[in-house]
Amino acid sequence: MKPSNDDPTQLLGRLADNIDGILDAEMSTALHDLVEAGPVASGDLAEQDMPALLGRIFRDGITGRLRVCREAVEKAIYFEAGLPVMAASNDAADRMLAMLVREGAIDARQKDETMRVVDATGRKVGAVLIDLGFLRSDELLPAVRRHYESVILSLFSWNSGTWKIDAEVTAGPERTRLLRHPATIVREGLELASSDEKIAARLGAGKKVFLLDASANAADIRAQVALEKNESRVPMLFDGVRSFAEVVRSSGLPKGVVLRIALILSCFGVLHSVEGAGSVGGHMGLRDLGIGRERVQARYALALDSDYFGVLGVSRASNAQDVRRAHARLSSEIAPEAIGPELWHELRQQIETIQEVLDEGLRILSTPTLRAAYDFNLTHGPDAEGEPENRAVTPAPSLGPRE
Repeated sequence: MKPSNDDPTQLLGRLADNIDGILDAEMSTALHDLVEAGPVASGDLAEQDMPALLGRIFRDGITGRLRVCREAVEKAIYFEAGLPVMAASNDAADRMLAMLVREGAIDARQKDETMRVVDATGRKVGAVLIDLGFLRSDELLPAVRRHYESVILSLFSWNSGTWKIDAEVTAGPERTRLLRHPATIVREGLELASSDEKIAARLGAGKKVFLLDASANAADIRAQVALEKNESRVPMLFDGVRSFAEVVRSSGLPKGVVLRIALILSCFGVLHSVEGAGSVGGHMGLRDLGIGRERVQARYALALDSDYFGVLGVSRASNAQDVRRAHARLSSEIAPEAIGPELWHELRQQIETIQEVLDEGLRILSTPTLRAAYDFNLTHGPDAEGEPENRAVTPAPSLGPRE
């Protein structure tokens, strides 16, 4: 390749100009390369809000544009196979310069200076920010992605407005793409704009029972909802047996955290409320068999992945009597007479594994010396980023051979 004789400063300026082409997305009229198709759905935000819309679009794998309008303001999110890739807005408050001021990346004086140069020269905002030294060239693309996210997050505070999905309306191939999973964006949006009371009312939490989809297809969503390590086991606690209140107690986390996890799982189609637990003993209908099967599979996944406190559904502060009560209740729920002969024969190996782990958990958590060692291991062992050689020796669950 022939070396360039251009001045490095000129090269950097042209690079900034090219990169900044993506900022045209701030105005919907700038997207001239979009191919329009008829709307496939429309509605009101009061009936289907942003968490529900993002979950629906992800589940359906939609490629297109979601337009959300309130009075004169219109915001748009572009999707490819259900994933948000770009956002635009005609609201001046959503301009990237305004976002950079809110973040503290630039101050009001730098914003005004940038706009003065843009107005005088007609150059792009990004190029001017770099030329003036207010942004480095490697900071521009991350700022554009944050700008897209800020447009999306601003919609979580909208309680009114209309929405419409236009199929196959796509952002141009040169546009910078968002990198975050929509479930993580929903989690941040809920943290910013939704109260615990609002989420609880929407879920109908409390005594309501939920069942997690334990299939491999749901694993991606389960992995995205947890912001902290101690949140990762919360989804598996929705076993179709515990009420929501019991899940909160078992998790040891604030109710608001569990509420947000539950709502995201629900919006993305991997958490369902259980209405009518099914029959006890005797022949079960097809629907009851399906519910019972999902419960056993969720309980089996919990037995493989969680600690004994999680398997038994008790807190770290529980006493021996709490542990024995939990063991008795859970054992009775997987007994042959409780789940019926069909499921017992079909899932016998999984049920026996669950019972082994329950029994082992009862033995360890109800024996003071073993429990002290096990509790120390949870706090200081390898899973708690401790050193393996300092790990306290505690009995392991009898899970049988695992590939």
